[in-house]
Amino acid sequence: MKEAFFAAADGAYRPLEQSRGYWKRDSLHGRCVVGLLGYEMERLHGVPGFVPARLSVDMHSLAPFAPVRIETKLVREGNRLRLVEAVMMADGVEQARAQLLLLRAGEAPPGRTWAPEPWQVPSPDSITPYPDPAGVRMFDWRPISGDLRTFGPRQVWSREYHALVEGVELTPWARIALHADFASPWTHAGDAGIQYINCDVVLHIHRLPVGEWIGMEATGHEASQAIAVGHSRVYDEEGPLGHVSITALANRKRRP
Repeated sequence: MKEAFFAAADGAYRPLEQSRGYWKRDSLHGRCVVGLLGYEMERLHGVPGFVPARLSVDMHSLAPFAPVRIETKLVREGNRLRLVEAVMMADGVEQARAQLLLLRAGEAPPGRTWAPEPWQVPSPDSITPYPDPAGVRMFDWRPISGDLRTFGPRQVWSREYHALVEGVELTPWARIALHADFASPWTHAGDAGIQYINCDVVLHIHRLPVGEWIGMEATGHEASQAIAVGHSRVYDEEGPLGHVSITALANRKRRP
């Protein structure tokens, strides 16, 4: 079994070393916050036949490196739609809150609808592995074009080194929820590196990913007044999955 970001104990999740944050050592990494919220809502409220089509997470605090508890609530339970809310608590203080929209899968309607052409890129196995962008071994990433310190288009394949929760295999949903937060540096970083800290993540997908690899293509970045909004398309090896949007604030990394 792979090493994990969290260990479950007494109704809480205790962070393990690999979940330390990028911005501050005694904080949780944003990927882990988003991934754990998505995982817990699916674990408690997911049902067969429903696709977790939208996950929105507001990260209004830099979550401390401390055990967290997640409280969930099923807001709507319908035949075709389920809506779940969740709050992440640490040291008795709310650190993040989320909504998960689950929709029942069915047959597509007739007709054609225009959409941008999907990317045409090499398979991840044909690309040489690259050092982890955050300076720690969080995941295996293989840039197709661009980097976190380049100016220009960016495309990347990545897969997890770690489990999310100790002793639990990653579900397809937990895998893509963990990847969603990476859209912020992948979209907002410039030729001077990572200069924005993300405040939210909104992930939209129309199907669950297949296999270990998640692809991400930066498709939009706009900024003014120290506020940035961005957008990335997400893929697996079978094709497009949906997209991630993020809102961020200009920020400098604190020294240890």
